[in-house]
Amino acid sequence: MEIESRNSEYETIISLENVWKRFGVDLALRDITLKLGHGLHLVVGPNGSGKTTLLKLIVGMIKPTKGSVKVFGLDPWKYYYRLRGKIAFAFEGLPLPWWMSGKEFVESVCMLGGYDIKKMVEVSEDLGVTEYWQKSIGSYSSGMKKRLLLLLSFGIKAELYVLDEPFTLIDEKTLNRVIDLMSELKKLGKILLIATHYIPEKIRKEADTIVKISRGSIVG
Repeated sequence: MEIESRNSEYETIISLENVWKRFGVDLALRDITLKLGHGLHLVVGPNGSGKTTLLKLIVGMIKPTKGSVKVFGLDPWKYYYRLRGKIAFAFEGLPLPWWMSGKEFVESVCMLGGYDIKKMVEVSEDLGVTEYWQKSIGSYSSGMKKRLLLLLSFGIKAELYVLDEPFTLIDEKTLNRVIDLMSELKKLGKILLIATHYIPEKIRKEADTIVKISRGSIVG
């Protein structure tokens, strides 16, 4: 097991005990045990290593085949709606309503989730989403969709931010702003969990924990 950590003592926020996850005959995660507290944490590994599956277990999108997952002391699969106000997340390739404009989609998300539309607009301007959010999402490039997905995480007030491959498909200006937003959230005492195969140097320096994963296992 290889986990580089700069915080030796902290309150555990995310806890996985002997977690396994299968999709049919495919074994995505095997015997994962992990404890994370406050700070910025990176889950690093190649494509197909199990990073996204790990994050989806933590936010309650899927349940483990075997083992225990706790976030803020609760099982995220069973208590997804109780934890919703504490967790914001963005996943690579998450389906978006192609028939809606970005603005319509953001407004509907805020209405259904009870989120602050002013905060969402503020972050949308930061990320450059307002430049094109009157257009239908179906006309968006991959980079435009990525910025919209990131907005739906950074634009929400939460305690835990879970981000899947946030550094890809975006230009250098947006990348720098995303890194700045992460730094600001960390200074505010938020928890950030980021899965990535590419680590910008500034983020590497700020990371409290680096978890390396390969073929569904924490390696080292």
